[in-house]
Amino acid sequence: MVSEALKDALPQRGIQANSEDDQLAILTELIAQTLCDRNPGFREVIEHGGHEQVTRVIEEVLRGGRPLPDKVRAVMLRTDTDIHLVASALGDCLVSAPGEAPGLLIPAQLADGKSGRARLKGVLRHRAAVVGHAVPPHDAAASVRSASRLLDLASPHDGPEAGVVFVDDHLSSLLLLQDESLSRTLIARHLSPLAKLTPERCERLEATLLAWLGGMGAPEVAKALSIHPQTVRYRMRQLEKLFGARLRDPRTRFEIEMALRSRQLMAGARRRRAAVTRRPRAAAKPRTALPRP
Repeated sequence: MVSEALKDALPQRGIQANSEDDQLAILTELIAQTLCDRNPGFREVIEHGGHEQVTRVIEEVLRGGRPLPDKVRAVMLRTDTDIHLVASALGDCLVSAPGEAPGLLIPAQLADGKSGRARLKGVLRHRAAVVGHAVPPHDAAASVRSASRLLDLASPHDGPEAGVVFVDDHLSSLLLLQDESLSRTLIARHLSPLAKLTPERCERLEATLLAWLGGMGAPEVAKALSIHPQTVRYRMRQLEKLFGARLRDPRTRFEIEMALRSRQLMAGARRRRAAVTRRPRAAAKPRTALPRP
C-alpha cells in the first residue's frame, strides 16, 4: 500500500490521481525526477536505458515499504553472457539494460567481509569482473565508472584464468589513471632523464628505481628483481647520474614514483585492450543455472 503520507503529497503539489495505481505511477516519476535533479550521475543512468529498472525499484519500495540499501556497488562484467543467471544467484540487484556495458548494481553489503567476497567470487567464477566501491544509491554512477576503469586492467577474457577484482584493493591505481593526460604530463616531466636510453636499459633502471623508491635497500631490491646486490648498486649509481639532486628531494621522489607507476598502469591497460581487440569472438556455450550460495 502507498502510505497516507505519500498520498497526501500529491494534492499538495496540485496533482490529482483517482486510483492507487495512478498515485503510484505519479509518485514514482516525482521521486525519479528529484533524484535526477540532485545528482547528474543518476540522470545519466536514466537517460542510458535505466529508467524501467529504476522505476521498478521505486515502485517496490513504495508498495512494500522495502527500503533502498544505504550503499550500493557496481559489478562490471567483461561480457553479458548469462547475466540474468548471475543476477538471480545474487538476489537483490539491478541488471544493465541491453546495449549498455554489462554489469549489475548490488547492495554494498553483499561484498562486505571475507564471506561476502567469497560468495561473489563463487557466483562470478570464471568471469572477468570488477566490484566497485560502496557509494550512496544516488552516486551509483561513480561506482560504475571506477569499476569500468579497473576492468581495463583486469583479465581481458572470461575463462578459468579470469577472476573477480575489487576496486577497494586498487584505489591508488585508479587515482593515478583518473586523468591520463595529467599522467602523461607527469611522466614527461619526471622521467625525461630516461628518454634517450634503449627500451631494455630503461626498463631495467625503472624497475630498480621503483623498488628503491618503495623503501627497499640493495639486498631487498636484489631479491625482488632476482639480481645480485652489486648489480643494484651499479644501477643506482647510474640513476644518480641521470637524476642528480632530484632523488634527494622528498616531494620529487614521490612524484617520480607516481610517474613510474602511472607508466606501468597505462602500459598494462593498453596491452589488455589490445588483447580484447585481437581475440575472435567464440560461440557462447550454454551454462547451467547458478545455484544460490
